[in-house]
Amino acid sequence: MVLVRVTVILTVYNEERMVTRAVGSLFNQTLDDIELLVIDDGSDDATPTVLAGIAQHDDRVRVIRVERIGRARALALACKEARGEFIANLDADDIAYPERLARQVAFLDSHPYHAWVGCAEERRDTQRNEHIVRTYPIADADIRRQSSKCIPYSHSGITFRRSLIDEGINYDGAQPYLIDFEFFLRVARQYKVANLPDVLVCRYVRNESFFQSRFKTTKQNRRLAWLGLRAVMWFNLPWRYTVFPIARLFYPYLPNLFKRSVRRYQGLAEVDGASG
Repeated sequence: MVLVRVTVILTVYNEERMVTRAVGSLFNQTLDDIELLVIDDGSDDATPTVLAGIAQHDDRVRVIRVERIGRARALALACKEARGEFIANLDADDIAYPERLARQVAFLDSHPYHAWVGCAEERRDTQRNEHIVRTYPIADADIRRQSSKCIPYSHSGITFRRSLIDEGINYDGAQPYLIDFEFFLRVARQYKVANLPDVLVCRYVRNESFFQSRFKTTKQNRRLAWLGLRAVMWFNLPWRYTVFPIARLFYPYLPNLFKRSVRRYQGLAEVDGASG
């Protein structure tokens, strides 16, 4: 039974310093008819205490604490537990701007054949020392083509229909990498998708050690190449598009200076972010 318009899901692991900022951005939404569902994935820092304090002061917050099950299973659980007509994701170290949920719900209300909508993002990336605004393709056909090249949305900026979960389309708890992109492709295989041109979220990409970053990125790009090939097949794209997934295998080894040019060539519009 639908109880609210939007369930915002946060999956959290040891985010005692960041989660309050994310939650605060959701309490500041212009759309009031929401619930916040937090899956605490076995945090062993002060995160449980922080979340308990938040939930005590606002009855729109539900916290489910589980033993360490991993991000994929935590996302799948959050979707199953959601009570809203729509489900919106926000990563625990990011923020949503005040109009985000209102604009995305309005879009889905007026576009009944669309199951998923994203948005542009402000991106503060300490790995690349970048502060940019990134705009993704807007129309369904353009997003499908973009899927062969790179991930065509911001995961912290997506809102989708809860009816997908009832149909059995959910995050796959067994996925080790690119959990959201694999889920997205299964959604887009059956329904129309879109992005709003508005910058409605701020995504923070934090630094890791060189070894961790390179090791993780290499594995993810292999997986991204495979999912890009899946997009070519599922969306009946011209076979010349297979060159883009193959090129992903070499992308991690490019200098950051050239990566931005490559992203622009692939269709991701990026401009320097605002100060502050």
